[in-house]
Amino acid sequence: MPNLDQYLAVNLLMDALLMGALARVRLQRLDWRVLAGAAAGAAYATFAVLPGWAALTGPLGELLAAALMVWIVRRVRGWRQMLIETGILLLLAAGLAGLALLVSAIVHPTGVLGSALSLAAAAALFAVAVEAYARRQRGAQAAGNVLPIEVAWLGRRLRVQALVDSGCQVRDPATGLPVVIAELRALRGMLPPSLAAALQHPALGSAQEVAAAAAQDDRVARSLRLVQLRTVLDEGEWLFGLRAEMRVAGGPAQTAVICLTPRRLSHGGAFAALVPPQMCARGEGVVS
Repeated sequence: MPNLDQYLAVNLLMDALLMGALARVRLQRLDWRVLAGAAAGAAYATFAVLPGWAALTGPLGELLAAALMVWIVRRVRGWRQMLIETGILLLLAAGLAGLALLVSAIVHPTGVLGSALSLAAAAALFAVAVEAYARRQRGAQAAGNVLPIEVAWLGRRLRVQALVDSGCQVRDPATGLPVVIAELRALRGMLPPSLAAALQHPALGSAQEVAAAAAQDDRVARSLRLVQLRTVLDEGEWLFGLRAEMRVAGGPAQTAVICLTPRRLSHGGAFAALVPPQMCARGEGVVS
């Protein structure tokens, strides 16, 4: 019987790598479900080597364990989707195993340390390949819906790539203007340093800091908005926004509220903002 502590640790790491790969390949954010799925897989592997649990090592037991891991991470519904997702996980596992064998055949590791380094190298190569595939998929998915936008605010202009998102349908309740969600890092260069610093940590009770930074310039204070988002990010999240002029793909100038989030909207960096479709289809809020 192998050392259970080491066996559990190795299986937990490998399962975490596989479940993270499944999430990335399916363009899902990495979250606690990846670790939960990995923990379930590591627990199965550990019980399978204990006396009296030999039945778990059969093909049916392994398939059920893989399906459980997939359900935890992907929360799929329906047998057809479950079979597809489980098949993808098994292909990823086969790919990782094949890569580990290839690395081992090339470097001929000796001893425990050599084997560990060989496995670590295979895992690193696997992670790089999965990430490259995920970024390519994300870029291809967004390619037809990404447009350049130009934001003008208080005499400053910046150009960023924006995804036309049908789920971005929020409006500023005070003005009725459409809301555009943008990454703070993308527009940071046009903001006063004190305001950018206050907006970086909205969850830390920085409303007073934002108000104080905006109060330093009357134009900034008049432009500042507070908007509740209900469809794009978390339910009921509040973000600070700025009333600004913008152009979508070189179209007419439009007025919108640009809400700034410290989060990344695109894992691969294909876009840094979300715009509602109506701002592309017609000149809503066109500046005369």
